[in-house]
Amino acid sequence: MFLLNRYSLAEELSRRGYQVIGCSPSQAIFGQKPLEEKYGVISIPLDITNVENIKQVHDKVKEITDGKLSILYNNAGISIAAPAIENDEEQLDRLFQINVLGHINMTKWFAPFVIASKGTIIFTCSVASRVPLSWVSAYNATKAAIDAYAQTLHGEMKPFGVRVHSVITGGVDTAICDANVRTSLGDSYYEVPGVYDSIRASAMMSRDLNISPEKYAKEVVKDLMKWRDPGFNLYHGARSYFLHWVSRYLPLWLVEMGVQWHFKQLRVLRTLAKLTKQKRYTKRNI
Repeated sequence: MFLLNRYSLAEELSRRGYQVIGCSPSQAIFGQKPLEEKYGVISIPLDITNVENIKQVHDKVKEITDGKLSILYNNAGISIAAPAIENDEEQLDRLFQINVLGHINMTKWFAPFVIASKGTIIFTCSVASRVPLSWVSAYNATKAAIDAYAQTLHGEMKPFGVRVHSVITGGVDTAICDANVRTSLGDSYYEVPGVYDSIRASAMMSRDLNISPEKYAKEVVKDLMKWRDPGFNLYHGARSYFLHWVSRYLPLWLVEMGVQWHFKQLRVLRTLAKLTKQKRYTKRNI
């Protein structure tokens, strides 16, 4: 059995002969209808920010699978965009509930099923855990957090014969950041020329340089099917290993400059630095 919420991965694993249980929020689960009809995917509504709902789904899955899962795929994720010191508190809380705490709670409740089958637990991480992608500091933090959690889990699951992987995902053509385009920052230090062009460039990161979701799914599943453990971190998506390498072997100032140049943020920060020297920057009221 396989538990996940990503369409292309569900399709690829179904083709490989897995019985897939697809968990998605109730407002989005209708999108799994073609998978149900073509591959017999079992759809279960799930809000991973609600522990009681996780427990309810746990009981349903136990009944369906007799308490055994070959793969637990933690894949839910959202993104928000804002200067690092100006994130909205409600959005920030929801971001961590979905990207971090939800996966930790899912793992807690479903790990016994994976242990019973000596299976695999996998997390969708990101190059955001490696390099400081512009204007999405909170998203970067969630991906670094779940990668660190998974790394410790990796060692703790070894005695049970369970593999744990964190996929450092590069560019994949998805809508993860589409909603991050901003037309107003409100009361912000960063309201300077070029800021909205820069935020848009950041929001289009997964649309700019990428691979298709289908190709990504095939690559990840190929790793999962290997007889020999391919290692903790798996690297898939455009520039995934390159950005990992950059983060490990180049100095931070150079990595920052490259990222800021790519997302048109360098001009914004230099303008703000000049205004600060002249004591002309916008003062933010709290």
